[in-house]
Amino acid sequence: MTKISIIMPVYNGEKFLKKSIKSVSKQTLKDIELICVDDGSTDKSLEMLEKQQKKHEFIKILTQKNQGSGSARNYGIDEAEGEYIAFIDADDIFVDPDALEKMYELANLHDADMVCANLKELLPNGDLIYNSNYTKNNYYEFKKTEKIPPKDYGVPWAFYKNIYKKTFLDENNIRFKDLIRGQDPVFLAEVLVNVSEIYGIPKVLYAYLFPVKGKPYLKVNTYKKKLHYITHYKMTFDIFEKNGLKSLSEKYKLKFLNYAKYTANDNDTEAYEIITDIFNESYFTNYTNRYMYFKISHILNKINIENTQEYFTQAKNELLKYDIWMNKRITAAQHRTISYIMSCETFEEYKKDFSKINTINLKEKHKQLKEKYKILNKQHKDNTRKNNNLKKLQKSLLNSSSWKITGFLRKN
Repeated sequence: MTKISIIMPVYNGEKFLKKSIKSVSKQTLKDIELICVDDGSTDKSLEMLEKQQKKHEFIKILTQKNQGSGSARNYGIDEAEGEYIAFIDADDIFVDPDALEKMYELANLHDADMVCANLKELLPNGDLIYNSNYTKNNYYEFKKTEKIPPKDYGVPWAFYKNIYKKTFLDENNIRFKDLIRGQDPVFLAEVLVNVSEIYGIPKVLYAYLFPVKGKPYLKVNTYKKKLHYITHYKMTFDIFEKNGLKSLSEKYKLKFLNYAKYTANDNDTEAYEIITDIFNESYFTNYTNRYMYFKISHILNKINIENTQEYFTQAKNELLKYDIWMNKRITAAQHRTISYIMSCETFEEYKKDFSKINTINLKEKHKQLKEKYKILNKQHKDNTRKNNNLKKLQKSLLNSSSWKITGFLRKN
């Protein structure tokens, strides 16, 4: 019987496949199948898969026209014969060789619908490092074998560090949505609202390629990707809030507002239009100042982009709705610009002296950057000095007579 079916969507992954598949082959659990779904690759991914299939009997190959990783994963789930489902991307790896075996043992012991492990980050040079999401408390780190309620999972990320009972996914009709960005959190949100408890072990199952996957905003670079990425947030919020996990929704809203701030700083008016069309302010009543900062920043940007009296008047009326002066997130430069806007009767008047205000703001920003540089430079010098002292200490230790005398002990 196949205990775990591992689903791997593949799109132009020929450079990574060998390493990824090798990591699967090292798992001590042997009652597995690796279902590789080629999603219309245009490189030699399919050829590479066929070569690997000759080496590893556990590989099954499925193909489809390019429809995205979510569709590929759904195809794999539908065709899976395993009792449990795991996932791996073509450029990622499994880490602890006994992770799947220990996860399956725990799942089997408790008839669990979901079992978690931990994960690390994989640098392009192959090094594994501690996952920064644990430091940021984005999701739960298992330091012992234990059971937690779904509300303690954290933000709905890293679905690939978990295994899921296939009958549980089927009975609850849980599949990946037709989104080209953000389908993973929606999938995991549906899992979290349907499980009663989550089991976890202190093993590292997974390592994901970083920083490529650590900078998702850079990939959200077309209108459709922005639409799908922003839509996934609303879908996730709604799933949580309709099913009694509002605390997870609120935690994930902070991640959305970080993205909203990014769009404001990047002057992405296209994303602004999508966000304000999909969401109303009632979604962010607990984060009013953050959402206000996002809207005000975009309004100020759009005044110069629209370059019309009509929008200038609209912007002034919009700004009057907000309690700007009590919002500590609004910067001094923004306060200065807003005060200037309110003092102008017309857009022509605004344009006349805006360059002066902008120059003041730029000088202030330059001053702040200089101060930040001084702090970072001092930290760098301090770290360099500490590193040099450690090297001297190490050299002194290695040259000491006590180190040489005790050499035979270290060999034994």
